[in-house]
This record gives sequence, C-alpha cells and structure tokens, in this order.
Amino acid sequence: MSPHQRPRDQRTALCDALAAVEPSAPTLCEGWTAYDLAAHVWVRENESFRVAPSLLLGRPDRIDALRRRVMAERPYADLVEAVRRGPTGLSPFRLPGVEAAANTIEFFVHCEDLRRGGGVDTPRELDVALENLVWKRLPLLAGVGLRGCPVAVWLQRDEPAGEPVRIGRGPDIVTVVGRPSEILLYLWGRRPAAAVEVIGEPAAISLVEKTASGI
Repeated sequence: MSPHQRPRDQRTALCDALAAVEPSAPTLCEGWTAYDLAAHVWVRENESFRVAPSLLLGRPDRIDALRRRVMAERPYADLVEAVRRGPTGLSPFRLPGVEAAANTIEFFVHCEDLRRGGGVDTPRELDVALENLVWKRLPLLAGVGLRGCPVAVWLQRDEPAGEPVRIGRGPDIVTVVGRPSEILLYLWGRRPAAAVEVIGEPAAISLVEKTASGI
C-alpha cells in the first residue's frame, strides 16, 4: 500500500494540522473550530457504540452533546494526541482493515477542512495511489450523496484523463472536472474550497450543489 494511501499517514497529516493551530482555528465545517473537529474524530472512533443508536434514531443533537462534553472534559492538546494514538478499548475501528476502509478518506477530508478553512487554498500533493483510491470509491459515494438529484452528473478525472463516470439521470448534464480528491471535496459540500471545473447550465449546477450540500 502506498504511503499516502495508508490511513495512518492521513491520521498523521490531520493531527499535525490540528497541532499547528489554535483550538479556535476555523474549519470548512460550518460552526466548527479545530477543537470541534478533534472532538468529532475522537467521538467517532471511541464512542461509536453510543453514536450508532443516535444515528439510527435521527438524533444528531445527542452526538453534538457528546462532542461538546468531550471538549469540556479534555484539553485540546491532549485530545489531539489521543486522536494521533488512535482508538482504544472495544472500538470497532481497531479491527483489522476497518481503519483503512473507514478512515483514509475521512481523515483526508478533515485535514483539508482544517487547512482550507484557515485560508490555505493550495491542494496537497497526494500520492497517485490515494487519488486512485478516491476515484475507485467516488461512484458509490457520489451515488449516495446525489440520490434523488434530477440532473445527470459526469465526474471527469483530469490526470490521467479517461472515461467519465456518470451518476444519476436527467435531461440536464453537469460535468465536474478535477483530481479525484478535489471532486470528492466538491461533492462533500466543500465547494468553495475545491479546485474543480464545473460545466453546465447555472440552474442545473444549482440543483447539483443543493443536493450535494447534504452529504
């Protein structure tokens, strides 16, 4: 597995970015600071048995309360180091293969939430293996996120150029061109920060962005 594809390397990149800023540093996650982001990652990995029922019941308020409790109880620097060490106890994220499946892309996105939320607008240089991994997963991720969108969306990788991936159907077509990692950021609601070219009629693009904002 290539270095930048390994979840441990994305974890390191995220934690290095968290450690380099103040707890109050802004992120691309609306209303969240770096402190919120660190707490979210810790809760996701270490309190998954508490989080899962709230997700199933559609109660994100309970998860928010848990995140705020963690922030109240743990200093920022300690929380960042806890995230760096990884999950503990009976966390399912400790099972073989789970971290690679669940965290590689998650940590990449959150690292960019922090970098670009702080005003850094240049994409990181990523290993081609990570870009390939994102490209492989994009059809599923985009299909779920754009479910119900009345516009056909074509995802076009810029380097190396190849056949586009079509998501959904509709009389109008919107094409999103860029690196797989940048297309991912665009589809995951980080549109202003994503280095992509979006081609299509303004009304159709608006429909795509409205749907994708809920991912």
